[in-house]
Amino acid sequence: MKTLHFLFIPVFIVLFFRCSGDPGNRQDPDINISKKTSAISDTTIADQKEAPDNTGYSLLAIKKQPFAFALRTGGQIMVDSRDIIIISAKSSGIVKFKDDFLFPGVRTARGQILFNLSGEQLADDNTELAFSQIKVDLDKATANFDRAKKLISDKIITEEHFLSLKNDYEKLLNEYNNLNSTFGKDGNIISSPANGYIREIYVTEGQKVSSGQPLASIVIEHNLVLRADISPENIDILSSVGSANFTVGYSKRVFKTSEMNGRKISFGKSSGENSYYVPVYFRMNHDPELIEGTFAEVYLIGNEIKDAIVVPNSAIMEEYGKLYVFVADDDGDFIKRYIKTGYNNGEYTQVVSGLSENEKIVSEGAYQIKLSQSATSAPSHNH
Repeated sequence: MKTLHFLFIPVFIVLFFRCSGDPGNRQDPDINISKKTSAISDTTIADQKEAPDNTGYSLLAIKKQPFAFALRTGGQIMVDSRDIIIISAKSSGIVKFKDDFLFPGVRTARGQILFNLSGEQLADDNTELAFSQIKVDLDKATANFDRAKKLISDKIITEEHFLSLKNDYEKLLNEYNNLNSTFGKDGNIISSPANGYIREIYVTEGQKVSSGQPLASIVIEHNLVLRADISPENIDILSSVGSANFTVGYSKRVFKTSEMNGRKISFGKSSGENSYYVPVYFRMNHDPELIEGTFAEVYLIGNEIKDAIVVPNSAIMEEYGKLYVFVADDDGDFIKRYIKTGYNNGEYTQVVSGLSENEKIVSEGAYQIKLSQSATSAPSHNH
């Protein structure tokens, strides 16, 4: 028994010192990230992959390249006025909605019935009564004209009388055809003139309208307009701006007028009455992802710089108002390098100082590297 006690004491002493050793020399296995595990292999660096590999990082070799300067500003997505169709009442009547779901934004098809205009409840401007009367008058004018065609051949009536009957017939026929083409059992039919979507509805169910009064507007999905607002001190560069990149708050995509068949159509020579800014407009193809009326962050693209050092925006990190990137060295380590930036075009940023050609930076996954470095530098805890 004494022998067992003597053996137990040394084991206890060893275990005690292992658990109560200096915490500064011990690292938690969950926090310790080895340099070899977090670094990207030399093969990845040589291949200059843009997509992240299985480590979550991507490297990009810096090469001088052409870069067009950009001016960052705000703007708005608008519909080209040529693509807005106003639907008007063709006669007076009471408005009846054909569908319970006629609201702005609802898609429409060419020929789709949107409204009916009924005049049954009106003492005046009763379209149904007018249509019936025109039909009766047309039947009478048709009979008179058919009889006149027989009489004129026998010279029983004069040429003047014949032409008068012909004129009455043709006038009533045109009026009848005009109403009959848009007339149904529920009154005058108002249809969508094109494929698109409802932009605005100007009337309510049961409202009395007059002939020519606007009922709704339809947007044809053909063109959009980007309006960018420029501060007056930058107006001198507008003549050299040829395209624009822009983003909207509900999408991560960078839209480019150069890829949307876009072109600059005009820019204001003065600010508006209610605005300090000067507008510049770009017409571009319609994109279903863009919503009319939404605000956009716009980068106006200007003159091209031939040899510039640029980095993807995803590579740039910020710390206390200073910008930096992670540069990969030959050993696979990532070194924080502070940089001074120039213009930004929405995707890339010009680096004025801090980077040299042929250096390799982290183009994607910089935030993960920042977290891993913070974890490895954090103090370990005691048991």
